[in-house]
Amino acid sequence: MTVRIGQAEFWKTGGFLQAAVLLSAAFPIMPFFARSASVMLLLIVGLLEFRKISKSEWRLFTVLFCLAYLGLVFSLIVTQNLDKGFNELGQLAPLILLPLAFFLLRDQLTSVLLKRFVVVFIASTFLLVFYQLVRIGLQWNQLFGPIMESEVIAFNLDLLPSVPDFLVDRVTGHRLREFTIDVTGTHPTYQAIWLVTSVYFLAKEPLLWLTKKWYYLILIILVFGWVYFIGSRMGQIAVVLVLFISLFTQISARRWQFIVFGVLIAGLWFMANHPRFKEIAEGFNPSITSDHIAHYNSSNVRLATWRCALETIENNPWSGTGVGDIQPSLDLCYKNNYDAPVFTWDQYNTHNQYLHFWATAGIIGLALFVLQLFALGRRLLKLQSKDGFAVFLIAILFMLTENILVRSDGIHFFATFTAFYVYTKR
Repeated sequence: MTVRIGQAEFWKTGGFLQAAVLLSAAFPIMPFFARSASVMLLLIVGLLEFRKISKSEWRLFTVLFCLAYLGLVFSLIVTQNLDKGFNELGQLAPLILLPLAFFLLRDQLTSVLLKRFVVVFIASTFLLVFYQLVRIGLQWNQLFGPIMESEVIAFNLDLLPSVPDFLVDRVTGHRLREFTIDVTGTHPTYQAIWLVTSVYFLAKEPLLWLTKKWYYLILIILVFGWVYFIGSRMGQIAVVLVLFISLFTQISARRWQFIVFGVLIAGLWFMANHPRFKEIAEGFNPSITSDHIAHYNSSNVRLATWRCALETIENNPWSGTGVGDIQPSLDLCYKNNYDAPVFTWDQYNTHNQYLHFWATAGIIGLALFVLQLFALGRRLLKLQSKDGFAVFLIAILFMLTENILVRSDGIHFFATFTAFYVYTKR
């Protein structure tokens, strides 16, 4: 009898609903199948809470969360590889399904539940980092040991009379990035965007409170160190900007504002003169067709992907290649224009979300994507959702250098946060 009462109370107070929502916040540590299961669970709970929805509400939902996806659906008209196209659309379905679940649950989404959601997200993100640190510690000698013969062959270093230290560091950095991807299934860019968002939520607390919660400061320092360690330049820039804005907006004294601004300038100057960021300048005149890793860095490779994205757009400015043919078009461009071994190591997408929609779905696809972003940002501002708008800005910043909305890691981040902030009851 006691058990039955407990279960009834659990359902009555929405305990199952809260558990489903909070489970979705743990996506940083979830494998793909678990994320898919969490989406379906949210949808089921949402359908159980279903009530009559007006046409105006459906129209607003479509504008806020469906336009970009519909642009990709329309691109099937010009897609030659329909199997690939439908497969891609299936993988991108959470772009609509996650917001739909929160839309159906909008009467149950409270500010208290939102705070718990953020806590679970932050905890999951740092748990992912700590897990990697443990794995790195256990395999330290393997990760930071001498270059192996297989790596010398893979990177064509046997063409050089000797391997300088900076190339050893570059090979080691590549080895480390590949290791983090293998043990987590997550690209460093997505770890960076999750960590930057976590820093925002930690740093938005009053400064005096932060000094008392000293471990928050340690976590923020850990974030910057880890983002640097995994080689995410946009992550490092974003962390600095988030900390600067958080500090600047909390300080009223003009003198201290100038000091914070000076520290920002000094930090950016230091970063600009760091070897990793100097590679950006080197990338504008890349020797990308050369045979060994000495001529490769993430800057000139990324510039090559942008050039091929623009070439693809020039060939199909109005209709795009279609969602099923974008990657083959890029691969053909890499081969014809660069024929560099680096492009055989992995598949390189456009590395820019805006170029991706234009190259894939044409000018109409880009217009729909930009319109959706504009409507979503405007809605968050209208709702006076400062935190929601901040997360939204972090996402569109990262979209400049990465296709955030083509992988599960980015889709779950963007869709869950924006939908939650749009539909939370005030």
